Amino acid sequence: MPHLRLQVPAEWMDDAFVRRTGFDARRLLDHLVEVTCALRMPKPGAGGDETVPLINRKNLKHALMPVYHWGVGGDQSKGFLHLTFAAGNDTPGRTARVRRDAAEALGDAIDDFVGDLEVLGSVTVHVQDIDRDRGYTTTASRRKRRAVKENPT
Repeated sequence: MPHLRLQVPAEWMDDAFVRRTGFDARRLLDHLVEVTCALRMPKPGAGGDETVPLINRKNLKHALMPVYHWGVGGDQSKGFLHLTFAAGNDTPGRTARVRRDAAEALGDAIDDFVGDLEVLGSVTVHVQDIDRDRGYTTTASRRKRRAVKENPT
C-alpha cells in the first residue's frame, strides 16, 4: 500500500503559527493527497501516450508527522518540509523515472503551496523504492502468506 508522510516542524502546526504566517500543514497534506492521486504513469506494455494512475487512491495512507528540534545547516531559525511518498516498484511500469517525475511534481506542488514562507529553509521530496523482495511487507501480504501455510493445496 502506498503511503505519503509529510514531516513538519511541530511549532508550525500550532494555530498561532498558522494565523501569523498563513501556512497550514494540514491543508498542505490534503493538497498533496490530491496531487498524488492525480499522478499518472505510462501504461505498461502499451505503446504511445496511454497512461494509468500511479497509485490506487483507496490504498493511499497519509500522515502529518511533527518534527522536534529541527534546523537547516545548524540554523534552528529555519525549518524544513520533508515529504516521503512510498509507492513501491513492484507494480509494473513504476520505474525509477516514473518515481523521479512524481518527486518533481510533488516538489513543485509544495513550492507553489508554501510561497515565500520566511522560516522555510528547505523542501525535500523522496519517492521511495519499496520492493517486497527487499524487506517490505504489508498486512495483506502477511495474511496471504499465512493462508498459504495453513492451506498448502
